[in-house]
Amino acid sequence: MSPPLPLLCRMLFHAREGRDLEVVTKEESMRSTIQALVYGTVCLFSAHAFAQITPTAEQLQRELGIMKEQLRQMQEKIRQQEEAIEKLSTPPPPAPPPVPAPPAAGDREQLKQEVREEVLRDIQPQLAAANKTFPSQFNPAIGLIIDTAFSHRDHAGENFDFRSAEIGISASIDPFARGYAIFSGSPDGGFSVEEAAIVTTSLPYNLTVKGGRFFADFGRLSHFHDHELPFVNRPVVLDRFIGGESRADGVEASVLLPIEHYVTLTAGMYNKMGAENDRVSDVVPRGIGAFTYLGRAATFFSLSDAHSIDVGVSYAYTPKVEIEQNAERHLGGIDITYRFVPLGQAGYRGLVWGTEVLFNSEKRPIGGFPTDPTLPPPTDFRHRSAWGLYSYLEARLSRRFYTGFLFDFAQDIDRAVGDTKAYSPYLTVWLSEFQRLRLQYTYLDAPGNHENELFLQWTAVLGSHVHGFRDR
Repeated sequence: MSPPLPLLCRMLFHAREGRDLEVVTKEESMRSTIQALVYGTVCLFSAHAFAQITPTAEQLQRELGIMKEQLRQMQEKIRQQEEAIEKLSTPPPPAPPPVPAPPAAGDREQLKQEVREEVLRDIQPQLAAANKTFPSQFNPAIGLIIDTAFSHRDHAGENFDFRSAEIGISASIDPFARGYAIFSGSPDGGFSVEEAAIVTTSLPYNLTVKGGRFFADFGRLSHFHDHELPFVNRPVVLDRFIGGESRADGVEASVLLPIEHYVTLTAGMYNKMGAENDRVSDVVPRGIGAFTYLGRAATFFSLSDAHSIDVGVSYAYTPKVEIEQNAERHLGGIDITYRFVPLGQAGYRGLVWGTEVLFNSEKRPIGGFPTDPTLPPPTDFRHRSAWGLYSYLEARLSRRFYTGFLFDFAQDIDRAVGDTKAYSPYLTVWLSEFQRLRLQYTYLDAPGNHENELFLQWTAVLGSHVHGFRDR
């Protein structure tokens, strides 16, 4: 506490010291004044600050209480909304089904029938799948092919030609082999077994073995039946060099090479080859050198999505032919087939061009074999070579209409007469998948026979047939 002002004045007045005491007195007085001012200022600001702080804290407490109340109200609203959502999402309990009245006797039978039909409809796919696992259940598959034609020839006149009727039977023998047979009846050949063979199905290394009577895999069309040809009549070169269809009794093995490019190799051993080949008999035993041996290689080239080429090379060799002074016989051929199948046409439109060239070499009697059996057998033989070919172009205009042209050329095997040529435009009408009509005109230019020929062929397939109509 500073001394009062009058006392200070007296002290200064009675001081002995002069100026020094006066100076000290002034400094102390100034210091006391400054201290008083500082104390007053601090007290003033402290009171003001206390007055400001006190109401702010109360306000904060009041606002905190208000926020707590708002939070509680919000939580209550959320709980109420969750309960409402849960009530809406829970489906109401199903109403108890009405108790049906007992049906009458007639209604009970009708109800049983309806239930039975419903069960059958449900299990039908399973039954069908189970049936497919037993292929022998529906075997053997049996079918019939009827091939007939009306013909006109300048020199022979008109005639209804019953060409043939073929019955086909096919079945799986077991998981390792299948069998098939073709029985044919015709006016000139009578009733005969055209094919009856066993074919393996499960050998390793893409190997297939066939045994029995079948059509040897020589060339392009020689192993097709007459009704499978793209035209009415078999080309003359196949009739002369092979002997009609390439029917053979023997064994044949083929293999698909395990390479990226498609190549098949075939080897066969037969009594003879050719249904009408009279050089060798099927019923007379012979030495191992008198059999006919076959080799064939075939491949396929895809030029583009719509263009492709099939190429095959065939060779048949008979070391000894008894009626030809035990001389050997060579028969070779090469076949090329070009196909154009435009995309998006489902295979019903396009173009097929097939050509096969054959070459025959063997010993033949000068002047040929005598037709009179009472005459003595010939003794003067000479080595003869002959060749021939056929080429056909077929345009597939639509699903039902195909039109084409066949050119046929063949030399005489005995080289006793001139060459034979034939020109044949034709039109094929597919009435359905199992019925076909074909109209063909042929101009035949043969030694001693130049004539016009007209044919109307009608072919039908009944049931399941082993080969049916093939795509040549």
